[in-house]
Amino acid sequence: MRNGLAELLELPEREIDLLIAQHLVGEDFGSREDDDEERLFIARRWFASIQGRLREAVCGNPAVMRAAESPGEGNRLLAAAVVDAVLHAQLGLDVPATVLAVKVVHAGLHQLCGTGTRGDGPSGSD
Repeated sequence: MRNGLAELLELPEREIDLLIAQHLVGEDFGSREDDDEERLFIARRWFASIQGRLREAVCGNPAVMRAAESPGEGNRLLAAAVVDAVLHAQLGLDVPATVLAVKVVHAGLHQLCGTGTRGDGPSGSD
């Protein structure tokens, strides 16, 4: 499994969602192609369920807001700032902070925080 932040940032959001699901339900889920859709549903529902806690940890965090203005090559600086914010908040989640941070970067801070920050989505542009 890929663990490096740079490697994770290169993955499409669908793959990040599948990684999230893998951490939530494990490998026992089956191996059929149809199961990917259910895994995606589980991951997206879980991400939606933690929005409030995640918003408290990330939105308004000075380091995240600074990084959003200049997210770095491939959003690496932004993702690293989100990792730090998530770890500092000690959310106690079953998904690694690196994977969650990349999901936030893919989804965009504007979606999570309701702001017009830069660093929204994988390209780092509005």
